Amino acid sequence: MSKAEQRAFEAYPYKYGIQGDICDSLRPHFINGYEKATQDIISLIESRIAEILGDAQPAPVLRIELRELIDKIKEGSK
Repeated sequence: MSKAEQRAFEAYPYKYGIQGDICDSLRPHFINGYEKATQDIISLIESRIAEILGDAQPAPVLRIELRELIDKIKEGSK
């Protein structure tokens, strides 16, 4: 189970232990939103890395830290 699916079940658990309830129809929307937010965050970080690469004074430590952050986000979403 992915992190998004896990969070969806936490946000929308089965009501009365019954599958096929209203929460079943809400979970896919939660998962899509979670994955979209993750992609948006990664895109934002990658654009910041591109800005840093364009600067006259490169900041290699910051680039490395941002790359590590992206890796953690991707690892956490599995």
